[in-house]
Amino acid sequence: MKKTMLITGLLLGSVTVALADDAPKSKWTGSTGYLGFSTTGGNTDTESLTTGLKVKYETGKWISDIGLDILRASANNIDTAERYILSSKTGYKLSDNDYIFYGSRYEKDNFSAFDYTMTTSAGWGHKFYDTETKRLITEVGVGYKVQALDIDRSDVSGIAFTGKVDYMRQLTDTMQFIDVLIVEAISDNTYFQNDAGLSLKVSDKVNVNFVHQIKHNTDVPAGFDNTDTLFAINLGYTF
Repeated sequence: MKKTMLITGLLLGSVTVALADDAPKSKWTGSTGYLGFSTTGGNTDTESLTTGLKVKYETGKWISDIGLDILRASANNIDTAERYILSSKTGYKLSDNDYIFYGSRYEKDNFSAFDYTMTTSAGWGHKFYDTETKRLITEVGVGYKVQALDIDRSDVSGIAFTGKVDYMRQLTDTMQFIDVLIVEAISDNTYFQNDAGLSLKVSDKVNVNFVHQIKHNTDVPAGFDNTDTLFAINLGYTF
């Protein structure tokens, strides 16, 4: 039941996007897709794939975000990584710089300490600045999080305090530094995820992204590491 309720909440953002088609003054504020793939042969056969899609839609006072990220990797025909992340957020603008939001995030990772995690929260966001050359946006919220060891029962769940820092700085005419930090804290575990990297502009629509990701849980089941890292190079397309 908890999983059903949280997934229902996760889809609320996409419902808002669909309904916004009939509203005046609506516009796409950013839609990007990315793809990275590598393969090696010889003594070791490896394959890796990173792909995703992020969509932002704005209509009047409302802003909706939807994101999908996929990671898959194998070595000698044995899977070594498989992760799917689906997120959504719906925000209502109180002013040019402040907004309230409802957001959800679902992560399925077959090689992490938890089979899946689901977080849903509501809170307040503030834009310190948000231009083409620099961005600093923060969010704080409270909600509920489930971390499950298997499909039938949850191992760790409870009231969650969430936070996010979204930072961007234009370094040159063709290079941006981007850093996004996510925090989800419940009584038994605090989760941190930081994605930092460079985005190199190839054309008006195409960019090359170098991303270093760190994921950390303060408490995990025995036999698992607290920290996972990922370095990815992918090709991004804005449409």
